[in-house]
Amino acid sequence: MKRIGRLLRMGKNCAAMNMAIDESIMKAQFNDPIPTLRFYDWESPAYSFGYFQDISSEVDIVQCHSDGIDLVKRITGGGTVIHGWDLTYSLIFPRESNELSISETYRYIGKFLQLAFRKIGISTDINYKKSGSISQNNCLVNIAENDVLCNGSKVAGVSVRRNRNGFLYQGYISVDIPSEVMFKNASKNKLIQEQLLDESSAINKYYTTIQRDDLVTVISDTLNFDIQFDEDKITELELETASDLAESKYSTSEWNFNQ
Repeated sequence: MKRIGRLLRMGKNCAAMNMAIDESIMKAQFNDPIPTLRFYDWESPAYSFGYFQDISSEVDIVQCHSDGIDLVKRITGGGTVIHGWDLTYSLIFPRESNELSISETYRYIGKFLQLAFRKIGISTDINYKKSGSISQNNCLVNIAENDVLCNGSKVAGVSVRRNRNGFLYQGYISVDIPSEVMFKNASKNKLIQEQLLDESSAINKYYTTIQRDDLVTVISDTLNFDIQFDEDKITELELETASDLAESKYSTSEWNFNQ
């Protein structure tokens, strides 16, 4: 018999609040363990950066702000992700005695996404090799093990954070191609800018009729960890904690820019 989890279909928030909600749900797993699958969107174009990245060395902060681009550091690892043209999701698990390893979960996520895409007519492959790139810090073209590829280009990636509260997997699916301004501002490195322009891909580059709502439905139905994700809402406590985190952490220069 499947366990019951939560499916949260959430709307747009600023970058700080999006990251704060994910951490808040992860924190709640300690006292109220319930697997949660959350889909969400962004109020404005944004870059999220991996926990170990130095944002100020990656991008021109002043120029990004001038162009209306939100900047936020994640608690998960990985590199720069462009948001606003993607479908973003988080998968949160409590700690358990029989929990899957991170590498096993990565592998399952890739397989489930591939199966979900196949159900709506999207043909994809999974990268099973560890591979390098000149843009190690940019997720869109840095193909990692178990990433999902469409016509040889990356269209889905995931990063993780594990602590005593649980596991947080933050993933994105490239639905549309970002604007040229987003590619230009995503790195100070001209070679990486050119690589992003040349190699970045998205589902709607090949399948022009795919809608985000259809992806949410098929992915939530297919992502099978022996869990039935039922539609639900975020709790008041989780939302209050997220609001505090957004203000005290994810909106601050101390967190984002080490200032």
